[in-house]
Amino acid sequence: MYNKRILLEAIYSKTGIYITTKNDCRIVSQLISDEKIGYLSESTLYRFFLLQNETTKPYKNTLTILAIFCGFKDWDSFFNYYNSNYLFNEPEFLNHSINVVLKNLIHKEKFSPLIEIFNSLEDENYKTKEFYGLKTFLNFQNTNLFPSFIKKFGDNSFVRTILIEALYDPKHRIEGYAESIELYLNSADKKAASYEQDAVFANAVLFRYYYLNKDLKALEIGARLYDKGRVDVSEAAIHVFPKTRFIAYKLWYLNLKKTSRNQILEYQDFILYWVQKELEKTVSVLDISIIYQTIIEVVQQLKLKEFELQITQITEQKLIHLNKGKIDLLKLNNANGLLNFLPE
Repeated sequence: MYNKRILLEAIYSKTGIYITTKNDCRIVSQLISDEKIGYLSESTLYRFFLLQNETTKPYKNTLTILAIFCGFKDWDSFFNYYNSNYLFNEPEFLNHSINVVLKNLIHKEKFSPLIEIFNSLEDENYKTKEFYGLKTFLNFQNTNLFPSFIKKFGDNSFVRTILIEALYDPKHRIEGYAESIELYLNSADKKAASYEQDAVFANAVLFRYYYLNKDLKALEIGARLYDKGRVDVSEAAIHVFPKTRFIAYKLWYLNLKKTSRNQILEYQDFILYWVQKELEKTVSVLDISIIYQTIIEVVQQLKLKEFELQITQITEQKLIHLNKGKIDLLKLNNANGLLNFLPE
């Protein structure tokens, strides 16, 4: 009668949220309510999608609301469409065939054919590249091969822009991930216009990793970022992802160096000013989410509650100006990197 995985995929296509947690259920419940097509509570969605060994069948009304939310007239229309296209809409069909190829190439260290696949995707759309990047990441897990792969092919465009940058993993779930980020930086063309951005990106994510793991190497990486006469990154024409990390993580660095309280408060004022200016310039909820979530991680770790409130207030004011709500930030699930797909 119904297939939960197909419904989950359809909801993901609509919202960018693949329901795996109770919080996801809460967000999707709110999104359904916002469209005024009916009401499904957080607990209803949780019981339907996440409870194991659930024997009770969902009400037809539940299925109808989900179908309408996914863009169909009613449940029968949804069911007939996906039943007639079942093979191609069943996630395991594509995933299995692609995984077989990628797993074989990675585990047998056939990296050159893997690069040929990446190169063949050059003219494909971004979501296709992202899909292959994600499957590649998953197949490098439980191996120790990622650093050797990056050492050899770290200058490849797909490897750099998709596998390392777009799908950056804050949780470092591949063995040797920090080493691989260093190798990515070593592979960068120092004469290229993008080198400053690459250096800021790599050093910022390395600094975060070592700082949160209480590794004193954070001081070395922090010096690379902040004590080497670097250009004014706050004004440089680089992407908001590395730029925000550079701005935010300096607060960690100042605390790590036991900088005076007055200097830290002065820098907090600078961050607040910078955030206000950046939010004035953008209409992108994605960029707003990157700025907000990056800075909030830092201030929450430092337990700066008043500063957190200030950042939250100016962000919410910007969202109101764009006729958006905080739910729009939550939908993006960290708005950057691999956490969109693998939050845990």
